Amino acid sequence: MKVLDRAHPSTRNLPELWEQSEEWYNWRTNPTGNVHTLAQIKVRDGINGLDEGVDHAYSWCQRYDGGRSWFTAGGHASSQFSTPTFLEHLRYGIEWAAGAVAGDCSATETGTFERVGLVTENLADPFELAVAPDRKVYYIQRTGALKVVNSDTLQVTTLLDFAYTSAMTDQSDGLLGMTLDRNFASNGWVYLLWSDKTLKQLNLSRFTVANNSVALSSEKRLLAIPTYRGEGRANSHMGGSLAMDAAGRLYAAIGDNTDPFASSGYTPIDERAGRAAWDAQGTAGNTNDLRGKILRITPQADGTYTIPTGNLFPAGTAKTRPEVYAMGMRNPFRITIEPQTNAVLVADYGPDARAADANRGPEGTVEFNRITTAGNYGWPYCVGNNIPFNDYDFATSTSGAKFNCAAPSNNSPNNTGLTTLPAAKSALVWYAYSASSQFPELGTGGGGPMSGPVYDYDPANTRTTKFPEYFEGKWITYELTRRWFKTLSIHKTAQTFSNARFGPTAVGDLQSINGIFENMSWIQPFEAEFGPDGSLYVIDFGEGTGSGRGGSNAGAGIYRIDYVANGRPPSVKIAATPDSGRTPLTVAFSSAGTAAGDGSTLSYAWDFTNDGTTDSTAANPSHTYSTAGKHTARLTVRNSGNGLTATTVTDVVVGNTRPTVTITVPDGGFFDFGDKIPYTVTVTDPEDATIDCAKVTVQTQLGHDSHAHPLDVYTGCSGLLATEADAGDGHGPGQNLYTLITAQYTDGGAAGVPALTGSTRVQLQPKSKEAEHFSGQFGLVVNDRATARAGKRLGDVDHNDWVAYGPVDLRNIGSVTIGVTNGGLGGDIELRTGSPTGTLIGRATIGSTGGWDNLVSPTVTLTNKPTGTTTLYAKFVNAAQAGGTPDLLSLDWLRFNGAGVKQEPGGTLSLAANPASGTAPLTTTLTATATAPSGQSITDYAWDFGDNSTVAHSATLRSTSHSYPRKGTFTARVTVTYTSGETRSLNLIVTVS
Repeated sequence: MKVLDRAHPSTRNLPELWEQSEEWYNWRTNPTGNVHTLAQIKVRDGINGLDEGVDHAYSWCQRYDGGRSWFTAGGHASSQFSTPTFLEHLRYGIEWAAGAVAGDCSATETGTFERVGLVTENLADPFELAVAPDRKVYYIQRTGALKVVNSDTLQVTTLLDFAYTSAMTDQSDGLLGMTLDRNFASNGWVYLLWSDKTLKQLNLSRFTVANNSVALSSEKRLLAIPTYRGEGRANSHMGGSLAMDAAGRLYAAIGDNTDPFASSGYTPIDERAGRAAWDAQGTAGNTNDLRGKILRITPQADGTYTIPTGNLFPAGTAKTRPEVYAMGMRNPFRITIEPQTNAVLVADYGPDARAADANRGPEGTVEFNRITTAGNYGWPYCVGNNIPFNDYDFATSTSGAKFNCAAPSNNSPNNTGLTTLPAAKSALVWYAYSASSQFPELGTGGGGPMSGPVYDYDPANTRTTKFPEYFEGKWITYELTRRWFKTLSIHKTAQTFSNARFGPTAVGDLQSINGIFENMSWIQPFEAEFGPDGSLYVIDFGEGTGSGRGGSNAGAGIYRIDYVANGRPPSVKIAATPDSGRTPLTVAFSSAGTAAGDGSTLSYAWDFTNDGTTDSTAANPSHTYSTAGKHTARLTVRNSGNGLTATTVTDVVVGNTRPTVTITVPDGGFFDFGDKIPYTVTVTDPEDATIDCAKVTVQTQLGHDSHAHPLDVYTGCSGLLATEADAGDGHGPGQNLYTLITAQYTDGGAAGVPALTGSTRVQLQPKSKEAEHFSGQFGLVVNDRATARAGKRLGDVDHNDWVAYGPVDLRNIGSVTIGVTNGGLGGDIELRTGSPTGTLIGRATIGSTGGWDNLVSPTVTLTNKPTGTTTLYAKFVNAAQAGGTPDLLSLDWLRFNGAGVKQEPGGTLSLAANPASGTAPLTTTLTATATAPSGQSITDYAWDFGDNSTVAHSATLRSTSHSYPRKGTFTARVTVTYTSGETRSLNLIVTVS
């Protein structure tokens, strides 16, 4: 048994893992989430038959029907009633149920936590936060501002602003890290990690908060860390998190500062001349460099620092930096300190390969690390539980031997440190895109690990909203991409067991992973810290992608999560329409979405000018503002049942109107990586008589699953955007990649009236799309198949099942090529827009392909295309199917043909096949006739034969032969790449009878 609750009287004295010999039962309904789980059966221990997945509850309790309920699955064997540990478990369970002893039984029930909004407007890349002893929440925005919000009044004050330009923050530079000194209440010291605005370096500095502001002159610079700014995409991985332990030691997490986009999703170790920014051996693997590390120093009052004992390299060791505590990190984006032990808790991002390659390395793997002693965590040689990469020669594209994780050696010409490195340490928890056999609790998908805090329960804290003692010592972790929160419980004792199946445990081992907040939805959970009040403070980054100073983080928020099992306050929402405009301005306010949570009635108190006076008690009032300026409207809602209240605010700007920004690039338009895309931005603003195009900024981002990497910034109302040419290779095959474009404009404001930012955002779809990267589906299963183009296909296809892709805009797309296999019944693939029964724009009839691994690639001409953004549906139809068997077909990929949104690069291309048709087996010679645009040359011919055979590449491969051994319709395709990275493609149908 995994004993999860170390506070409840029925389990507090049980061992962390409780060995028993019992007969276990499966539950008709898994109670997890509906009750408070005290202990779980440890599944995957060699015993089959348990079907509750990873959450098989053994003992639980709850408040029930006005009383109490306690349950245990133990006691089936009569011998248990002679076992002291079981008798104690049973005794205190009975006493708790009878009300004779105290104990919390709501900690893991779904719905016992409430998310309270502190700042939900005007956030631009909120990055890291810290809660002061007075419960004020200090937070930074990557765009340059250090701000503080009063938890009671919700007033936000800007203390300092580096005012970075959009160009400065086009990758991952900016204001990256922040933490408060352990004696902040008396000294006002705040530590910031920030990108220098002139020099190519990160600065780790101490500033002083005084009189509700921070003077730049108060800076005490502790460290400067040189970076590769301006060299490729190296500044995409900057890390940035800061933390301080109880002993006053300051920790800084620094990314490897290496361009990850030219390594096919594996380790970036390019040793060619001029490619230092593409070689993590010069940073993370370099003992004489501060990047790719966790740094540890002890700041002194005079602004200097000393080196703590126990760092990785003693001061004075040649070719090392004494500030290094842990090395071998890729992008340690979030670190925290365990208050009970000062252990450093690290979440480290991994590379992006969708699948393992025996000649390159493992599938993209991310890590959670709990560091109690200095060490090397392996990157760029090893990852996860010491899974090695292959050495790789980027000059010749050849793989070497696997690296030795036990004795890594750094022979890179970019290494200025030791050649012999410390042995690599295994991660505590590691996982990749696919399901983890070791940690199935973590699910599947992209990896975005984030290290949250460890709870330190304070019995003297009288707030009823504090987290209960159940969470004492549990590590709160969360996932940016998978959007969950989970606790990691760590062994505090070492144990041995009588059954030989169970190996011994050690202090610091992982004991259990359990979900929390499972009724809460998140866009991108980004930061989490406990406050002195025992509540958890969280940043949701929203839909932002690091795109500028305002208007780019829809849905972003800073929240406080309270424990509400002892009384639930209302959840309160506020909206103002319009939120800006000329004087006088009539605003309609709405409380839509506000709820009591327990069925009680609500009362409303509106303060439109935040002067302490209640101006309206209506649920949805209106108010006319006659004075120009920024006004804060406050709504307080009271629950009539328990008397608890909740408050929220919104800002209304009077005397200035938020500009409206549009861009000519269509939302959902299609492109190929490397394309150049023309754009025009139009801004309308009632107050700005002339739009200053120098204030219009446009940024591209490389979308990857549910997050994105900021890329290039352009200034002006029109221009030509470049998409990332290395994106596909840099992330490895089969990735869910796309491009985002944001455009924004900040107006001039007025006297006493703040400037306002308007923005817009569009998503571009890659012309080559894996079928499994859908936006919705009905009835289908994503199957792992070795013969699929990226290892996966959509299967279990029945009549009237469908898959959706969106947003899409079919502008300049004339046809769609479909990669499909059929070892079953066959049928039609109907392409429809808007809904599964929407306008039919194309149809492919798929007969037998001779087996599920035999792919054909017919091309469907599109007709009756709608204009504008829509959703594309592929609907599978065969009314003759009976009972869902056999399956109709299997969909592997789609290719959208046409210019899409690109600007044609010039040059010419034609394609011929000799012959283009014939009987199987058919060998044909494909010949491309191509010219390059003026001033450029052709760097690659890529031949895709439309049957999932290996794509052939060469700069001189103008002609190639290919054999089609079976019948079918195949769309062969040649793509030429020019010096600029732009491409031109052409299809040709090969028919084999």
